[in-house]
Amino acid sequence: MDSSTIAGVTDDLAQRVQRLEDRFAIQDLIVNYATLLDDAQWDELGELFATDGVFGSPHSTTAGRAAVVENFKVKHAPFTWTWHDPHGISIELIDADHAKGTVIGYAELGNAETTIVTSIRYLDDYRREDGRWRFARRTVLSVYGVAEDDRAAGGLRESDRKRWPGRPSGAAELPDFERRFPGFPG
Repeated sequence: MDSSTIAGVTDDLAQRVQRLEDRFAIQDLIVNYATLLDDAQWDELGELFATDGVFGSPHSTTAGRAAVVENFKVKHAPFTWTWHDPHGISIELIDADHAKGTVIGYAELGNAETTIVTSIRYLDDYRREDGRWRFARRTVLSVYGVAEDDRAAGGLRESDRKRWPGRPSGAAELPDFERRFPGFPG
């Protein structure tokens, strides 16, 4: 092999290794999000979002790191404990500093009166900022969000499968037969 061929192979290998490192860093970001959210480590959780990061759902959108953290504090205030569990992660690297992904997960949120169970899908945009991968945008969609005893009694047969304490009942976004919320990648 001549030196230009060796340089090309070396460059290609370095790019492939960087892509693997980026994928692992984004997977760590996702797990850290779940852990910090459950442990109510609000400041550290905020650092996982870009300075102009957005957290959204079909009925609310919060922009900016401080606002995102305040949103989590308010939404988690009724619960004495939570458990978020990301199951499946799909990541598409767009360029050296941008990626998008889909995370399929499950969560339980409880207090003395009830335990809410929810199956969720996050649609994420990631951005490298200050040398770290962060959430540029994270949108959460639900298959259901109901009290555990309601689910056990067949509550998922209802069309309004989002029944959170203190909030109006509503239809779940998933499954998305009408393709209102296109998933990633693609």
